[in-house]
Amino acid sequence: MMSFDNKAWRRAVAVSALALLVAACQDDTPDPLAVAEAELNAKPRPAKIFTVSDDVGLLSRRFTGRVEAVQTVDLSFQVAGKLADLAILESQEVKKGDLIAHLDPTDYERAVREAKLRLNQAKQDLDRLETLRDRSVISQKSYDDQKNEYDLAIEALAAAEQNLEYTEIHAPFDGIVTRRLVDGFTTVSVGTAVVRLQDVSEVQIDINVPEALFAKVSESLVASLHAEFPSIPGKEFPLEYREHSTEVDAVTQTYRVTLAMPRDPKERIYAGMTAAVVAKLRPEGTGLTDSVLVPTGAVVVDGQGQSYVWRFDDESNQVSKALVSTQTVMGDLIPVTDGLERGDRIVSAGAAHLSEGQVVRPLP
Repeated sequence: MMSFDNKAWRRAVAVSALALLVAACQDDTPDPLAVAEAELNAKPRPAKIFTVSDDVGLLSRRFTGRVEAVQTVDLSFQVAGKLADLAILESQEVKKGDLIAHLDPTDYERAVREAKLRLNQAKQDLDRLETLRDRSVISQKSYDDQKNEYDLAIEALAAAEQNLEYTEIHAPFDGIVTRRLVDGFTTVSVGTAVVRLQDVSEVQIDINVPEALFAKVSESLVASLHAEFPSIPGKEFPLEYREHSTEVDAVTQTYRVTLAMPRDPKERIYAGMTAAVVAKLRPEGTGLTDSVLVPTGAVVVDGQGQSYVWRFDDESNQVSKALVSTQTVMGDLIPVTDGLERGDRIVSAGAAHLSEGQVVRPLP
Protein backbone atom coordinates (compact mmCIF):
# COMPACT_ATOMS: atom_id res chain seq x y z
CA MET A 1 0.00 0.00 0.00
CA MET A 2 2.83 2.29 0.83
CA SER A 3 4.54 1.54 -2.48
CA PHE A 4 1.36 2.34 -4.51
CA ASP A 5 0.90 5.70 -2.91
CA ASN A 6 4.52 6.59 -3.57
CA LYS A 7 4.14 5.88 -7.27
CA ALA A 8 0.98 7.95 -7.48
CA TRP A 9 2.69 10.78 -5.72
CA ARG A 10 5.56 10.66 -8.18
CA ARG A 11 3.17 10.73 -11.13
CA ALA A 12 1.38 13.73 -9.68
CA VAL A 13 4.64 15.59 -9.19
CA ALA A 14 5.70 14.83 -12.78
CA VAL A 15 2.38 16.03 -14.18
CA SER A 16 2.59 19.23 -12.16
CA ALA A 17 6.14 19.92 -13.33
CA LEU A 18 5.14 19.29 -16.92
CA ALA A 19 2.20 21.70 -16.57
CA LEU A 20 4.46 24.36 -15.08
CA LEU A 21 6.96 23.87 -17.92
CA VAL A 22 4.24 24.23 -20.56
CA ALA A 23 2.88 27.34 -18.86
CA ALA A 24 6.37 28.85 -18.73
CA CYS A 25 6.88 28.16 -22.42
CA GLN A 26 3.53 29.74 -23.23
CA ASP A 27 4.45 32.89 -21.24
CA ASP A 28 7.70 33.24 -23.18
CA THR A 29 5.94 33.03 -26.56
CA PRO A 30 5.57 36.61 -27.98
CA ASP A 31 2.18 37.97 -29.05
CA PRO A 32 1.94 37.64 -32.88
CA LEU A 33 0.20 41.02 -33.19
CA ALA A 34 2.88 42.70 -31.10
CA VAL A 35 5.57 41.05 -33.19
CA ALA A 36 3.93 42.21 -36.42
CA GLU A 37 3.57 45.76 -35.11
CA ALA A 38 7.17 45.83 -33.96
CA GLU A 39 8.38 44.60 -37.33
CA LEU A 40 6.22 47.23 -39.05
CA ASN A 41 7.74 50.01 -36.98
CA ALA A 42 11.23 48.63 -37.36
CA LYS A 43 10.89 48.65 -41.13
CA PRO A 44 9.14 51.88 -42.22
CA ARG A 45 6.70 51.36 -45.04
CA PRO A 46 7.81 53.04 -48.28
CA ALA A 47 5.39 55.76 -49.40
CA LYS A 48 5.02 58.28 -52.17
CA ILE A 49 4.86 61.82 -50.82
CA PHE A 50 2.92 64.53 -52.62
CA THR A 51 3.30 68.27 -51.99
CA VAL A 52 0.06 70.24 -52.19
CA SER A 53 0.38 73.20 -54.57
CA ASP A 54 -1.60 75.36 -56.96
CA ASP A 55 0.15 73.96 -60.02
CA VAL A 56 -1.34 70.47 -60.00
CA GLY A 57 -3.97 69.92 -62.68
CA LEU A 58 -3.46 73.33 -64.24
CA LEU A 59 -3.25 73.96 -67.94
CA SER A 60 -0.02 75.57 -69.06
CA ARG A 61 0.14 78.01 -71.97
CA ARG A 62 3.40 79.50 -73.23
CA PHE A 63 3.67 82.82 -75.05
CA THR A 64 6.57 84.66 -76.64
CA GLY A 65 6.85 88.14 -75.17
CA ARG A 66 8.93 91.25 -75.64
CA VAL A 67 10.28 93.50 -72.90
CA GLU A 68 8.99 97.05 -73.18
CA ALA A 69 9.67 100.20 -71.17
CA VAL A 70 6.85 101.71 -69.14
CA GLN A 71 7.16 104.71 -71.44
CA THR A 72 9.68 105.97 -73.98
CA VAL A 73 10.13 109.69 -74.64
CA ASP A 74 12.27 111.56 -77.18
CA LEU A 75 13.31 114.75 -75.40
CA SER A 76 13.66 117.94 -77.43
CA PHE A 77 14.13 121.68 -76.88
CA GLN A 78 11.22 124.09 -77.10
CA VAL A 79 13.52 126.81 -78.44
CA ALA A 80 16.18 126.77 -81.16
CA GLY A 81 19.89 127.23 -80.54
CA LYS A 82 23.33 125.74 -80.42
CA LEU A 83 23.77 122.67 -78.22
CA ALA A 84 26.34 123.70 -75.65
CA ASP A 85 26.54 120.51 -73.58
CA LEU A 86 25.42 116.94 -74.03
CA ALA A 87 27.52 115.15 -71.45
CA ILE A 88 24.90 112.51 -70.79
CA LEU A 89 25.93 108.98 -71.78
CA GLU A 90 23.89 106.22 -73.34
CA SER A 91 22.72 103.61 -70.78
CA GLN A 92 23.18 106.20 -68.03
CA GLU A 93 20.52 106.18 -65.34
CA VAL A 94 19.07 109.56 -64.38
CA LYS A 95 16.73 110.82 -61.70
CA LYS A 96 13.73 113.04 -62.22
CA GLY A 97 14.94 116.65 -62.55
CA ASP A 98 18.51 115.81 -63.57
CA LEU A 99 19.99 118.06 -66.31
CA ILE A 100 20.09 116.20 -69.64
CA ALA A 101 21.30 118.88 -72.07
CA HIS A 102 21.35 122.69 -72.51
CA LEU A 103 21.75 125.24 -75.29
CA ASP A 104 24.02 128.24 -75.41
CA PRO A 105 21.93 130.72 -73.36
CA THR A 106 23.66 133.95 -74.55
CA ASP A 107 20.89 135.16 -76.87
CA TYR A 108 18.13 134.28 -74.41
CA GLU A 109 19.88 135.97 -71.50
CA ARG A 110 20.18 139.10 -73.66
CA ALA A 111 16.47 138.91 -74.44
CA VAL A 112 15.68 138.81 -70.73
CA ARG A 113 17.82 141.89 -70.05
CA GLU A 114 16.15 143.79 -72.90
CA ALA A 115 12.71 142.79 -71.65
CA LYS A 116 13.56 144.05 -68.17
CA LEU A 117 14.73 147.40 -69.59
CA ARG A 118 11.53 147.81 -71.61
CA LEU A 119 9.47 146.96 -68.56
CA ASN A 120 11.28 149.55 -66.44
CA GLN A 121 10.82 152.17 -69.16
CA ALA A 122 7.14 151.34 -69.52
CA LYS A 123 6.69 151.62 -65.75
CA GLN A 124 8.33 155.03 -65.65
CA ASP A 125 6.19 156.28 -68.54
CA LEU A 126 3.07 154.92 -66.86
CA ASP A 127 3.87 156.69 -63.58
CA ARG A 128 4.49 159.97 -65.41
CA LEU A 129 1.24 159.77 -67.38
CA GLU A 130 -0.66 158.86 -64.25
CA THR A 131 0.47 162.15 -62.68
CA LEU A 132 -0.52 164.13 -65.80
CA ARG A 133 -3.89 162.39 -65.90
CA ASP A 134 -4.57 163.29 -62.28
CA ARG A 135 -3.86 166.93 -63.22
CA SER A 136 -6.14 166.58 -66.24
CA VAL A 137 -3.25 167.41 -68.56
CA ILE A 138 -3.76 164.25 -70.70
CA SER A 139 -6.81 162.23 -71.56
CA GLN A 140 -7.74 158.93 -69.97
CA LYS A 141 -7.14 157.23 -73.32
CA SER A 142 -3.49 158.27 -73.36
CA TYR A 143 -3.05 156.78 -69.92
CA ASP A 144 -4.83 153.56 -70.91
CA ASP A 145 -2.61 153.16 -73.96
CA GLN A 146 0.47 153.40 -71.81
CA LYS A 147 -1.02 150.95 -69.30
CA ASN A 148 -1.38 148.47 -72.14
CA GLU A 149 2.25 148.98 -73.08
CA TYR A 150 3.25 148.29 -69.49
CA ASP A 151 1.18 145.07 -69.36
CA LEU A 152 2.68 143.91 -72.64
CA ALA A 153 6.18 144.56 -71.26
CA ILE A 154 5.37 142.32 -68.27
CA GLU A 155 4.27 139.51 -70.59
CA ALA A 156 7.34 139.99 -72.80
CA LEU A 157 9.62 139.59 -69.77
CA ALA A 158 7.78 136.45 -68.68
CA ALA A 159 8.14 134.98 -72.19
CA ALA A 160 11.86 135.84 -72.31
CA GLU A 161 12.47 134.22 -68.93
CA GLN A 162 10.54 131.15 -69.99
CA ASN A 163 12.55 130.84 -73.19
CA LEU A 164 15.70 131.03 -71.09
CA GLU A 165 14.43 128.14 -69.01
CA TYR A 166 13.69 126.22 -72.21
CA THR A 167 17.41 126.21 -73.02
CA GLU A 168 17.74 123.32 -70.57
CA ILE A 169 16.24 119.84 -70.71
CA HIS A 170 15.62 118.04 -67.42
CA ALA A 171 14.58 114.42 -66.94
CA PRO A 172 10.78 114.24 -66.55
CA PHE A 173 11.04 110.93 -64.65
CA ASP A 174 13.54 108.40 -63.37
CA GLY A 175 14.88 106.45 -66.32
CA ILE A 176 17.70 105.36 -68.56
CA VAL A 177 19.11 107.29 -71.52
CA THR A 178 18.92 104.71 -74.27
CA ARG A 179 20.22 106.83 -77.17
CA ARG A 180 21.74 110.20 -77.97
CA LEU A 181 20.08 111.41 -81.16
CA VAL A 182 22.38 114.40 -81.92
CA ASP A 183 26.00 115.27 -81.33
CA GLY A 184 27.29 118.01 -79.07
CA PHE A 185 27.55 121.60 -80.39
CA THR A 186 24.91 120.91 -83.03
CA THR A 187 22.49 123.70 -83.87
CA VAL A 188 19.02 122.32 -83.24
CA SER A 189 15.60 123.66 -84.10
CA VAL A 190 12.43 123.52 -82.04
CA GLY A 191 11.22 119.93 -81.62
CA THR A 192 14.46 118.27 -82.72
CA ALA A 193 14.84 115.12 -80.62
CA VAL A 194 18.07 115.18 -78.63
CA VAL A 195 17.99 112.05 -76.43
CA ARG A 196 15.69 109.06 -75.94
CA LEU A 197 14.70 108.36 -72.35
CA GLN A 198 12.96 105.24 -71.11
CA ASP A 199 11.01 104.82 -67.89
CA VAL A 200 12.24 101.55 -66.36
CA SER A 201 10.64 101.84 -62.93
CA GLU A 202 9.44 98.29 -63.65
CA VAL A 203 9.88 95.69 -66.37
CA GLN A 204 6.89 95.33 -68.66
CA ILE A 205 6.36 92.46 -71.08
CA ASP A 206 3.88 92.49 -73.95
CA ILE A 207 2.42 89.23 -75.26
CA ASN A 208 -0.07 88.58 -78.06
CA VAL A 209 -3.00 86.39 -77.07
CA PRO A 210 -5.12 84.66 -79.76
CA GLU A 211 -8.66 85.93 -79.89
CA ALA A 212 -10.16 82.50 -79.11
CA LEU A 213 -8.21 82.25 -75.84
CA PHE A 214 -8.61 85.94 -75.06
CA ALA A 215 -12.40 85.65 -75.21
CA LYS A 216 -12.59 82.61 -72.90
CA VAL A 217 -10.03 83.24 -70.18
CA SER A 218 -11.11 85.37 -67.25
CA GLU A 219 -9.04 86.63 -64.33
CA SER A 220 -10.43 83.91 -62.02
CA LEU A 221 -9.05 81.18 -64.29
CA VAL A 222 -5.47 82.51 -64.24
CA ALA A 223 -3.63 80.77 -61.39
CA SER A 224 -0.18 82.25 -62.01
CA LEU A 225 2.01 84.05 -64.52
CA HIS A 226 5.76 84.07 -64.75
CA ALA A 227 8.48 85.03 -67.21
CA GLU A 228 11.60 83.18 -68.28
CA PHE A 229 14.55 84.81 -70.04
CA PRO A 230 17.07 83.01 -72.29
CA SER A 231 19.85 85.09 -70.74
CA ILE A 232 18.89 84.01 -67.19
CA PRO A 233 18.31 80.24 -67.44
CA GLY A 234 16.62 78.36 -64.65
CA LYS A 235 14.97 81.38 -63.02
CA GLU A 236 11.30 82.31 -63.01
CA PHE A 237 10.03 85.86 -62.52
CA PRO A 238 6.42 86.25 -61.24
CA LEU A 239 4.32 88.65 -63.30
CA GLU A 240 1.32 90.87 -62.62
CA TYR A 241 -1.34 92.02 -65.05
CA ARG A 242 -1.21 95.70 -66.08
CA GLU A 243 -3.48 96.26 -69.08
CA HIS A 244 -4.67 94.85 -72.40
CA SER A 245 -5.76 96.22 -75.73
CA THR A 246 -9.38 95.94 -76.82
CA GLU A 247 -8.54 96.34 -80.49
CA VAL A 248 -7.52 93.20 -82.34
CA ASP A 249 -4.45 93.17 -84.55
CA ALA A 250 -5.74 93.12 -88.12
CA VAL A 251 -2.97 90.79 -89.31
CA THR A 252 -2.44 88.30 -86.47
CA GLN A 253 -5.95 88.43 -84.94
CA THR A 254 -4.41 88.73 -81.48
CA TYR A 255 -4.82 91.06 -78.54
CA ARG A 256 -1.92 92.69 -76.72
CA VAL A 257 -1.67 91.96 -73.00
CA THR A 258 0.83 93.87 -70.86
CA LEU A 259 2.35 92.19 -67.79
CA ALA A 260 4.86 93.59 -65.35
CA MET A 261 7.47 92.58 -62.79
CA PRO A 262 9.68 94.59 -60.38
CA ARG A 263 12.98 95.77 -61.81
CA ASP A 264 16.05 94.31 -60.15
CA PRO A 265 19.20 96.32 -60.95
CA LYS A 266 21.22 93.12 -60.58
CA GLU A 267 19.42 91.53 -63.52
CA ARG A 268 20.39 92.90 -66.93
CA ILE A 269 16.93 93.02 -68.49
CA TYR A 270 16.38 95.77 -71.05
CA ALA A 271 13.66 96.84 -73.43
CA GLY A 272 13.63 94.82 -76.63
CA MET A 273 14.69 91.54 -75.06
CA THR A 274 12.58 88.45 -75.66
CA ALA A 275 10.92 86.52 -72.87
CA ALA A 276 8.82 83.40 -72.53
CA VAL A 277 5.63 84.00 -70.54
CA VAL A 278 4.07 80.93 -68.93
CA ALA A 279 0.43 81.15 -67.87
CA LYS A 280 -1.00 78.49 -65.54
CA LEU A 281 -4.76 78.25 -66.14
CA ARG A 282 -7.44 76.45 -64.16
CA PRO A 283 -9.61 74.18 -66.30
CA GLU A 284 -12.62 76.08 -67.58
CA GLY A 285 -15.91 75.42 -65.79
CA THR A 286 -14.42 73.37 -62.92
CA GLY A 287 -14.91 75.97 -60.21
CA LEU A 288 -11.49 75.21 -58.74
CA THR A 289 -10.70 78.75 -57.70
CA ASP A 290 -10.83 77.85 -53.96
CA SER A 291 -9.57 74.26 -54.03
CA VAL A 292 -6.44 72.23 -54.60
CA LEU A 293 -6.02 69.04 -56.59
CA VAL A 294 -4.45 65.93 -55.05
CA PRO A 295 -4.03 62.36 -56.36
CA THR A 296 -7.12 60.21 -55.84
CA GLY A 297 -4.94 57.59 -54.10
CA ALA A 298 -4.20 60.04 -51.33
CA VAL A 299 -7.83 60.23 -50.14
CA VAL A 300 -9.26 57.49 -47.93
CA VAL A 301 -12.87 57.13 -46.76
CA ASP A 302 -13.56 55.67 -43.30
CA GLY A 303 -16.56 53.66 -42.13
CA GLN A 304 -18.57 56.83 -41.45
CA GLY A 305 -18.07 58.09 -44.98
CA GLN A 306 -15.61 60.77 -43.86
CA SER A 307 -12.72 61.50 -46.25
CA TYR A 308 -9.21 61.92 -44.90
CA VAL A 309 -5.56 61.97 -45.95
CA TRP A 310 -2.33 61.13 -44.20
CA ARG A 311 -0.26 64.27 -43.58
CA PHE A 312 3.49 63.55 -43.57
CA ASP A 313 5.89 65.16 -41.08
CA ASP A 314 9.37 65.69 -42.56
CA GLU A 315 11.11 65.72 -39.16
CA SER A 316 9.67 62.57 -37.60
CA ASN A 317 8.69 60.76 -40.84
CA GLN A 318 5.39 59.96 -39.15
CA VAL A 319 1.92 60.35 -40.62
CA SER A 320 -1.17 61.84 -39.01
CA LYS A 321 -4.78 61.81 -40.12
CA ALA A 322 -6.24 65.02 -41.60
CA LEU A 323 -9.96 65.21 -42.41
CA VAL A 324 -10.73 66.81 -45.79
CA SER A 325 -13.70 67.91 -47.87
CA THR A 326 -13.65 66.81 -51.49
CA GLN A 327 -15.48 67.35 -54.76
CA THR A 328 -16.10 65.21 -57.83
CA VAL A 329 -13.12 63.14 -59.01
CA MET A 330 -11.38 64.51 -62.11
CA GLY A 331 -9.54 61.55 -63.60
CA ASP A 332 -6.45 60.86 -61.48
CA LEU A 333 -7.05 63.94 -59.35
CA ILE A 334 -9.66 64.98 -56.82
CA PRO A 335 -10.39 68.56 -55.70
CA VAL A 336 -10.00 69.23 -51.95
CA THR A 337 -11.84 72.31 -50.72
CA ASP A 338 -11.02 72.13 -47.00
CA GLY A 339 -8.48 70.50 -44.70
CA LEU A 340 -5.30 71.10 -46.66
CA GLU A 341 -3.06 74.10 -47.24
CA ARG A 342 -0.55 74.86 -49.96
CA GLY A 343 2.76 73.29 -49.00
CA ASP A 344 1.31 70.38 -47.01
CA ARG A 345 2.98 67.02 -47.63
CA ILE A 346 0.67 64.00 -47.85
CA VAL A 347 0.95 60.30 -48.72
CA SER A 348 -0.29 59.86 -52.28
CA ALA A 349 -0.33 56.05 -52.61
CA GLY A 350 -1.08 53.16 -50.23
CA ALA A 351 -2.84 55.45 -47.77
CA ALA A 352 -5.41 52.76 -46.89
CA HIS A 353 -2.71 50.60 -45.25
CA LEU A 354 -1.36 53.24 -42.85
CA SER A 355 -2.17 53.96 -39.22
CA GLU A 356 -1.91 57.00 -36.97
CA GLY A 357 1.69 57.82 -36.05
CA GLN A 358 3.19 55.22 -38.36
CA VAL A 359 6.69 55.88 -39.64
CA VAL A 360 7.06 55.80 -43.42
CA ARG A 361 10.01 56.06 -45.76
CA PRO A 362 9.52 58.61 -48.56
CA LEU A 363 10.27 57.26 -51.99
CA PRO A 364 12.54 59.43 -54.16
